[in-house]
Amino acid sequence: MHGHRPGTYGAAFADVYDDWYADVSDVPGTVATVSALAAGGPVLELGVGTGRLALPLVAAGVDVVGLDASPEMLERLGAKPDGSTVTAVCADMVAPPFPDRSFSVALVAFNTFFNLDTDDSQRRCLTETRRVLRPGGALVIEAFAPPEGGLTDGGVAVRDLTVDTAVLTVSLHDETAQTVSGHHVEIRESGIRMRPWMVRYLTPEQLDERAADAGFALESRHADWAGRAFVEGESANHVSVYRSTEAEPGPTRTSTARSGG
Repeated sequence: MHGHRPGTYGAAFADVYDDWYADVSDVPGTVATVSALAAGGPVLELGVGTGRLALPLVAAGVDVVGLDASPEMLERLGAKPDGSTVTAVCADMVAPPFPDRSFSVALVAFNTFFNLDTDDSQRRCLTETRRVLRPGGALVIEAFAPPEGGLTDGGVAVRDLTVDTAVLTVSLHDETAQTVSGHHVEIRESGIRMRPWMVRYLTPEQLDERAADAGFALESRHADWAGRAFVEGESANHVSVYRSTEAEPGPTRTSTARSGG
């Protein structure tokens, strides 16, 4: 999508994020899993948004630093009664600005990693995340698994309909680039609001390859935060835990092919 930048999503969705996405994934399961992996150490959430996950993690006793490229999202987080309990940092997650700080866990939840819309930005994010993790630290990525038959080409669908509002989703799929771009078009009597979004998806195998290039090894993969088994070709989503290895990351390779690498 022409003009799409790191802060585009946050600027478009900050005012509705808590209403639209409060229950988009398993918050208690996320908190339990990440807390156990952190084992008392600090957690870095990449794409913290308005604190949907960070605030419950803090409430569970976890020290959380939340990074986001959107000042609008972070403003919403800071305005919440307990917003100051999360250390908020406004920065792009391809370049976390922590020269002297390290973390036990890095969390990238609910397709946030796919918001990085180029192969280079995804690889840079993985490499920089490994840099700020402690030896043996964990990277947790929650994402959808593309169906074996491929995604649809896009189109128009009704996302929500009330007596005074219609929200349509308009999307376009580029199979070669593995991108889906679109708008949530919010129509009210007062006018129309366009909310753009874009994802560059990877198969779990492609994600594993890029993680390995950055110095990570896959430790576990489940279909959800409850720990149900991930079944290739059947599970719609995955929660993948990677561990930072001792070996130096391999060379960065560029690929937009569907088969990866």
